Amino acid sequence: MDFTVIGKVQGKVRQALVLDSLQCEGRGQTWLQQVANYSIRELGYLNLQLSYIDNEGNTSACTAGWEGLPYITSRVTQNNILNYASVTKIFTSELILDLVRKQKISLDDKLINFLPEIKSERLSDARVADITISDLLSHRAGFDRNITNDSMVSTSPWCPYDVKALQNITLDFEPNSKNVYSNVGYCLLSKVIENIYSKSYTDISQDYFNFDNSDISFIKSNVAEQPNIPNISNDDYLSHLDFYALASVGGLTGSSNELALHIYNMDRTSYPNVTSRPERISCDKNKVRGCHGFSSYEYAPNTELTLYWRDGRLPKASALVAMDSNGGVLSFLTNTTNETTWLEQHNKLVAKIYTSHLLTPQ
Repeated sequence: MDFTVIGKVQGKVRQALVLDSLQCEGRGQTWLQQVANYSIRELGYLNLQLSYIDNEGNTSACTAGWEGLPYITSRVTQNNILNYASVTKIFTSELILDLVRKQKISLDDKLINFLPEIKSERLSDARVADITISDLLSHRAGFDRNITNDSMVSTSPWCPYDVKALQNITLDFEPNSKNVYSNVGYCLLSKVIENIYSKSYTDISQDYFNFDNSDISFIKSNVAEQPNIPNISNDDYLSHLDFYALASVGGLTGSSNELALHIYNMDRTSYPNVTSRPERISCDKNKVRGCHGFSSYEYAPNTELTLYWRDGRLPKASALVAMDSNGGVLSFLTNTTNETTWLEQHNKLVAKIYTSHLLTPQ
C-alpha cells in the first residue's frame, strides 16, 4: 500500500471540501477570491477569513472552511473569532505613534527615561541606555531571540512584571545597527504607554480603539468564552502562555473585518503613522522582508504599488494585514498553519496579494 499516494488523495479531498465552502462578497471579491483560492490550493490553509477595505471605504470579504467536520458543523463566517497573534503589535505601534503625534514623546527619546525602575549607572550593558522609542518600534533595539531565548513565549516572562531585569541584560547587537524581530521590545513599549497614561495597557487600548463596540478583545479576558476557532483552552502550548504579558505583543482576537477596519483608520492618521519608517536606514523594498518601519514591512518590487504589511503566528493560528499605497487595507486570518513552513507561506501570500492587487482593476 502506497501511503504517500493515500496522503495526497486525502489532501486533495480536504482541499476540495474547503473550496466548496468558499464564499466571497463585495465589489473587490474577484481579486480577493484569487487570494483565497491560492491560500487554499497552494498554501494548504483549511479555513480563512479575508477582508479588504478599498480607499472609498467599501468592504469585500471571503470566508472558507468549517468549524469542525465538513457539512455537519457550521461554515466559518465573519462571526468566528480568530487570533491576531503578532498583528497585535500594530495596535501597540499606533498607541505609541499617537503619543508622538501629540508631542507627548519623541521617536528619539530614550527608553530608560520612561522606566523609573531603571538606573543607568547600574546597567550591565551601557548600550541599553541608547535604546530609543524608534528602535523599539522598528525592531532595532538590540534584542535577538536567535541568540537570547525569547522570554515572552515562556511560562515566566520578565516583562512586563519585572522591568528592572533590563538592568541585567546584555544586548545581542548595537541598538539601531540592524533590524531583528523582537517580542520583548513591544512589551517594553507597553510599559512606556502605561507609565505615560498611568493606566494598564489593556484599559488604554479598550478606550483608544473602542473595542467594546467591536468583536476585538484580549485573549486573557475571555479565554473561557472562546468559540471553537481558536480553541485556546484545548491547546496545551497556548494554555500555558501568559497572555496578560503578551497583551501588547500577540494578545488580540477578533474577525478579519474588524481588523481591517481598525488598521484602515490607523492608516489615515498624520505622520508618523503605521506606514512610516525611520529615516536613514538601509532598506531593500524588492524583498518581502527587506524593509521594516515603525509597525510593518514595506514591500514594493514595482513602482506602481507599495504594500505595508505585518504578520503573526501562534500554534494553530496565522494572521496577516497589508496596507497598500492606494489607500486600501487587506486582512487575512486562519487557525490552520504549518509549524515548520509558516514563514515561507506568509512570504508567498504577501507576494500573491501584491501581484493580484497590481494586476486586477480595483
